[in-house]
Amino acid sequence: MIYLFAGPDEYLKTEGAKRIIDQLVPATERDFGLETIDARCDKCEEVLSVLNRAEEALFTDSFFGGGKVVWLRDVNFLPGVKSRAVEAQAAKDAVAAFCENLQAHPLPEGHHLVMTAESCPQTTRFGKWVKSAGRFEVCGVEVRSFNLEKIALENLAPLLEAKQLKMAAPIRSAFVQQVGADTRTLHSELEKLKTYIGPERDVVTAEDLEAVTSSSAGGEPLDLATALQQRSPSQVTRVIEKLRMDKNAAFAAAAVLINTLNDLCALADALEHQWISGGQWHLPADHLPQRLARLQGWGFSKLLDAAKRYTLNELRAARHYAIEMRFKLVDSTEQDPWAIVEPVLLRIVARRPVRQR
Repeated sequence: MIYLFAGPDEYLKTEGAKRIIDQLVPATERDFGLETIDARCDKCEEVLSVLNRAEEALFTDSFFGGGKVVWLRDVNFLPGVKSRAVEAQAAKDAVAAFCENLQAHPLPEGHHLVMTAESCPQTTRFGKWVKSAGRFEVCGVEVRSFNLEKIALENLAPLLEAKQLKMAAPIRSAFVQQVGADTRTLHSELEKLKTYIGPERDVVTAEDLEAVTSSSAGGEPLDLATALQQRSPSQVTRVIEKLRMDKNAAFAAAAVLINTLNDLCALADALEHQWISGGQWHLPADHLPQRLARLQGWGFSKLLDAAKRYTLNELRAARHYAIEMRFKLVDSTEQDPWAIVEPVLLRIVARRPVRQR
């Protein structure tokens, strides 16, 4: 039997593989019944070595006979995947031969192959075969910035059930806003909460979050969105100082900032039209603009407060500056990207002096 767990969510992939291994190989038999092969490769020679080891392990009886599981961990060279590891023709040929051999020759009775992979297109011949003859599980999806909270909430629900914890909807939103969408981080922070509240309680409160949970990675691009919402120049400077060593984070930050400004512009316009008062919509749900209809709960209140810290004209100008900033980031290959982001963001959050009449 072939099991393939592929996708961007490392936690779900690893947990999926471990779950299958737990079912197939008792803990007392893993010294001889489980072989784990690190399959992340950078060179052709490494691909050839991994495939030789895997083929030998799969088609050779275990030391004491009986079943065997081979785990190819973190494969980055499956068919249809662009990788430096398979740039050489010899590596491509070896991967094709390995996959064709799996399809042409059934594994010995009791033998199983488990693979965790960065990617494996389901449209390839190999991907289609695994789906029909084995088990193909997609773990996570590539998430755009505006969808982070939705995906995080979806990932959070089964984790809460597994930990036997309960969170009201506003607390769930606050939790994912605090820790982000990464499943492994969600799991880790829930472990901390479970330990903190003890066996006497199962309901997580806002006070528990304040006491225990950590901000996502101590300086994620989302933290810049929070600084923008708070209109805090000092917070902008602190977050950028933490992120400065990661130049790629500047591009993610630009996307998050533009998305946040789009939300704030929409809310400021709604306030000006008096569609919102007292924190409540005064429009039928089917009349809400699409961008506003998804805003609700704790996240809505937070963004609404942020929108009130700016005028609508300030937000429109800020969005223009942010879009120009993104184009400069793409066009500038030599300049430090944070040297582009920081002055623009500080210009946006700066408070304009009130003109005397």
